[in-house]
Amino acid sequence: MCNNIYYVTIGLLFIFIGLSFNAAYTRRKSGLAIGEGNNEKLIRAVRAHGNFSEFTPMFLISLIIVDQLSKNCDYVACLGSIFILGRVSHAASMFLKKGILRVVGMMMTMIPLVSNLIYLVILVF
Repeated sequence: MCNNIYYVTIGLLFIFIGLSFNAAYTRRKSGLAIGEGNNEKLIRAVRAHGNFSEFTPMFLISLIIVDQLSKNCDYVACLGSIFILGRVSHAASMFLKKGILRVVGMMMTMIPLVSNLIYLVILVF
């Protein structure tokens, strides 16, 4: 196993914790314990956290499997970095309301996911 998988995981954990704290802080500030009401800031904070939580586990699982099967440390570092930058870009788009960051963020999220899928299919079959 490459050390790069640890670095990617640590980076993703920092983002997850930051988004979690932001969602909790925004929720507390808005006074809404459940739901988002019509509070756009809360909706954006919850969706930034939720979107991260939806995409990150499968990416990380697939990257760990690729790492175990291939021992390709450069691939792990490259794809992990692209994914992290994509998640940061997507989260930033939710707070800055910049659509281009959201598009770039999702592209930088999907490309590593699809790359892992293709790489795993090649490795396994």
